[in-house]
Amino acid sequence: MKKIAIIPPGTLPLPPVQGGAVENLIDLFRKKNEGSAKINLTLFSIDTPAARKQAYNTVNTNYYFIKIPFLVCWLDLINFWFVQHVFHKQNSRSYRYIFQRLYFILKTALQLKHGEYDRVILENHTSLLLALKLFKNDRKYRGRYYYHIHNRINSFYGCETIFSHCAGIIGVSSYILSTLPAIASQTPKYILKNRVDEKIFHQNYSFATLNRARNNLNLQNQKIVLFTGRLSKEKGIDALLSAWKQLNLSNATLLIVGNSFFKSGVHTDFEKKLMSLASGSKNIRFTGFLNYQQMPLIYQLADLVVLPSIWDDPAPLTVIETLTMGKKLITTNAGGIPEYVDKNTVILNRDRDLVKNLARAIEQKLNNNHQIKPVNWNFKDYYQQLLKILKV
Repeated sequence: MKKIAIIPPGTLPLPPVQGGAVENLIDLFRKKNEGSAKINLTLFSIDTPAARKQAYNTVNTNYYFIKIPFLVCWLDLINFWFVQHVFHKQNSRSYRYIFQRLYFILKTALQLKHGEYDRVILENHTSLLLALKLFKNDRKYRGRYYYHIHNRINSFYGCETIFSHCAGIIGVSSYILSTLPAIASQTPKYILKNRVDEKIFHQNYSFATLNRARNNLNLQNQKIVLFTGRLSKEKGIDALLSAWKQLNLSNATLLIVGNSFFKSGVHTDFEKKLMSLASGSKNIRFTGFLNYQQMPLIYQLADLVVLPSIWDDPAPLTVIETLTMGKKLITTNAGGIPEYVDKNTVILNRDRDLVKNLARAIEQKLNNNHQIKPVNWNFKDYYQQLLKILKV
């Protein structure tokens, strides 16, 4: 069997015990391979006790765990404090794990040097190209390394030539592939749309289970409008809160699931702003981070899901999960979102009228009892498509 190495961004662990869209997608691929064992899979990951414990349950997967030293963690905390409180950076979240990522890259580079893999996939962060630049790994793996792009590239960290020599660039949407710079013009490109595990999201919950969940959230006799994802400005959550406060509905609650950076404990000034914006409203609930296994139940409770992204969102899993559950969806014409939605989805423009249009669409959809048929994505197709791209 071919030996395939997948290298995640290096901020969250595998298995995805702290969440993460990319990490969950990798884990789905791992699970599908567990059942078919067509390749010998190695997953690189930062080392946490919870991740190690869950990794014991795997059969056909090797984990290369990288333990982050205390000094590196300390440097990251100090750096993040300065970024937030001294320099007041807008997107402070992106500065949270700089030293950890550098250490992760160094250890990854060493393993690539001493190990041997038939294919290497770099996931969603171009700083990982440094692992190929170190020790001349780019020469060793020339023609065998791929870049899986989930978000727009902002920097190449001096690795433009290495990027241009990728055996292939795998994009989650045609939109995200369209953002690639000219240096990738001759590189083979492939669209591989994100998927979720339909078995998990097609679960049927008993009335007792759903009622218990409602009671735990104190949502008895309420319609539920759900937002799930990172609490960041680009997701449009502040616009949603403004629209919700305009509606002032007594028979519905806005349920907000997530935090600034998954289960990392990172909190930002923007998150505090959201709490302030929501203050005084009894029908807004913040749950914080919830484990991915809990999400199907949360979606099942929802009458409507809203994701008002204001940035060019390449392929948000919230959209895919919502359609898989057969739930009504309101979103925007952002990035790759139109490539995933169906005819039942309300798609809004990202303009000055977004708040007003959100309020109108929410009210209309809540009063519409039209049932949506769940979408079957079939993750087996994703697995086979990726193997075909890798030519294994």
